[in-house]
Amino acid sequence: MLIRRNDDRNGRTIGPTSNRQAAKKARILALIAELEQHNTHKAPTADLDSVAGDWRLLYSTITITGVKRTKLGLREFVRLGEFTQHIDAANSLAVNRIEFSVTGLSALRGSLTIRAQYEVVSDARVGITYLDSALVPAQLQKIFEANLPLLLSIFNPEGHLDITYLDAQPAGPGAWRVGRDNKGNVFLLERPASPSNSSSS
Repeated sequence: MLIRRNDDRNGRTIGPTSNRQAAKKARILALIAELEQHNTHKAPTADLDSVAGDWRLLYSTITITGVKRTKLGLREFVRLGEFTQHIDAANSLAVNRIEFSVTGLSALRGSLTIRAQYEVVSDARVGITYLDSALVPAQLQKIFEANLPLLLSIFNPEGHLDITYLDAQPAGPGAWRVGRDNKGNVFLLERPASPSNSSSS
């Protein structure tokens, strides 16, 4: 689905928000807040092995609007794909991968991968430090090179993240996890159907 639309199929807000979309967002956030009330893991950081492995982003409040959207080519020819995350608990690493596709270039596909180190700060909070990033293939680097700092500023996880909900069996397929970062963003993630729950890539 083209990024020029106000929200994509995964619910990520990426453009001007109409009243209808604002109401939809409010309903989703209310449901997430209700889910958080049923969190049985009061100290999720005490056992981060339980969140190790692969996750898929279902919903996020991250926004890409106005000039940012234009500079990144998201109004016309760049499509935003799936967001995935791999947690390497053995090395305290989080690897986020954002997929892109470009129309008119023989269906060019690529991704931005961001690696970050995390450390436990409290029972529910981890501090996150950006390590490095990679944009592949070279053609995608060419498209974004002038605005790579802008792209990274949107998806850089540096700061802290509170784990506010974790399913009772977080390693199982379909398990949900909710996080809230220090920038005010909310993330709802799901275990994929065939998760890789090892603590390393």
